[in-house]
Amino acid sequence: MSLLLSTLRASAFAARSSAPVFGEFATRVVSASYSSTSSDASTTATPADSASQQQPDATAAAEAAAAKAAELAAQVEKLTQQLKEKDIKFSELTDHYKHALADAENLRQRTKREVENAHHYAVTKFAKDVLSIGDVLAMALSTVKSEQLADNKPLRDLHEGLTLTSNELHATLHRHGVMRIDATEGDKFDPKLHNALFQAPVPGREPGTLLQVTKSGYMIHGRVLRPAEVGVVQDLSS
Repeated sequence: MSLLLSTLRASAFAARSSAPVFGEFATRVVSASYSSTSSDASTTATPADSASQQQPDATAAAEAAAAKAAELAAQVEKLTQQLKEKDIKFSELTDHYKHALADAENLRQRTKREVENAHHYAVTKFAKDVLSIGDVLAMALSTVKSEQLADNKPLRDLHEGLTLTSNELHATLHRHGVMRIDATEGDKFDPKLHNALFQAPVPGREPGTLLQVTKSGYMIHGRVLRPAEVGVVQDLSS
């Protein structure tokens, strides 16, 4: 472009000397070319100026975006901490709830057992007193010999009446959970079921076995109401 301008200027100068009309035309061409060059230079400089003006705007936008991101990060951290606290609180409440359920279940089971025990063993004292009546009837029946009953009808009738009374008494006790402990001579002594009144050495008998049952024992709903009173064969080796 500079070379073109130099050529046009030289031609204009030469034309002025020879022909005034051509000189005026050349002058106009040079002026137009110069104006076009100036306009192109002005147009070329515009993007640089725009870039310099847009740079502060881009920096401000980046700073605003960074500030927004920091704010969002702080909110996320705060919400995360709140969520952790809620989780801890929920875990504590869950533990309290489970403990409360366990306590309530234990209380229910304990209350149920107490009600059952009250129902089963409410007659314990009364049953012990009734057992004394059964002991008296058993002693009365044991004093009568079988040969005496054969020739004595009134005694036989009395004996039958006492036997029926004893059987009915034990049937009534059985309906209320009172059971007789099976204890016979020769059984192994059990301190949970038997109460040893005496010991005696007996040749030919196994030590630690029952020698005699003096009074029957009873249980009420699996619990010993009264142990059987027995005599035990003594161990001479000790």
